[in-house]
Amino acid sequence: MQRYFIEQNEWTKQTVTLTGEQAKHIAKVMRMREGDNVVCVNKEDQLAGVFRIQSLAEQHVIAEFEEELLSDVELGIHVTIAQADIKGDKFEYVLQKGTELGASRFHGFSAKHSVVKWDHKKEDKKLSRYQKIVQEAAEQSERLVLPSVMHFPNVNSLLNDAYDHRWIISEVAARDGKHDALHGAMQQLQHGDRLLAVFGPEGGFSVEEHERLVKEGFQQVSLGPRILRAETASPALLSMISYQFELMR
Repeated sequence: MQRYFIEQNEWTKQTVTLTGEQAKHIAKVMRMREGDNVVCVNKEDQLAGVFRIQSLAEQHVIAEFEEELLSDVELGIHVTIAQADIKGDKFEYVLQKGTELGASRFHGFSAKHSVVKWDHKKEDKKLSRYQKIVQEAAEQSERLVLPSVMHFPNVNSLLNDAYDHRWIISEVAARDGKHDALHGAMQQLQHGDRLLAVFGPEGGFSVEEHERLVKEGFQQVSLGPRILRAETASPALLSMISYQFELMR
C-alpha cells in the first residue's frame, strides 16, 4: 500500500489532506481513485494509519481515517551515519540504502581527502534533493521514521552532539586485523541507544582526523578483512546491526 509522510498540521482528527507533489503522485502516477486506501505517517510522532480517499484532485487529496497501522519496522538502535563527502551519486546511494536499512540520521561532512568539495552556494538545493531521496526510500521501505540529512564543515563538528556510542569505521583496524572489535562493540549496544558511526571518504581519513577521533574516545571498528568502498561500508554496518538486533532476537 502506498505510503506518504505528512506534516502534523495535515492530519486533523479523522482526516488527512495531501497537497502538492504528493497529491499529484496519487492522482497522476499511482492513478488512484476515490475509495482507494493509502498509508499516511505523521512525521512528528511516527503514527501511521490507513486512510480511504474521499476526494481527489491533482493538487488536493482528502482521505478519511480507517484504522491505525501497527508495525515494528524500526531498528531499535538510533544510528547516525556520518559520511565524509564522496561523489554525489555515491552519497545518494548511501542515503537510499541507509534509509532502507534503518538509519535515523545522516551527517555529511568535509574531510581532508574528500575528492569532491562541498559547494556552500548549492547547499540548500543539495540538502533538499537528499531529503527527497531519503523520503522516497523511507516510503518504499515502510519506515515510520523519516531520517534527517545535514552537512557539517569538518570532522570536528561531529563532536558536539551526545551519543551513547561513537565508532570510527577504520581501515587501519581492518589492515591490522582487529576484526573482533566489532563483535565487542555490538555487545555493548542496548535497545534505544544512540550510535554515531563515522565513515571516511574514498581516500580514507587523514592521520590527523583519525587521531582526533580516537583521542575523543571513538572506538575503532573494522567491518572485516576486505577494504570496502566508501559507499559500501555504511550499508554493510547497518546490515550487521539489523542481524544482531532484529534477526537474532
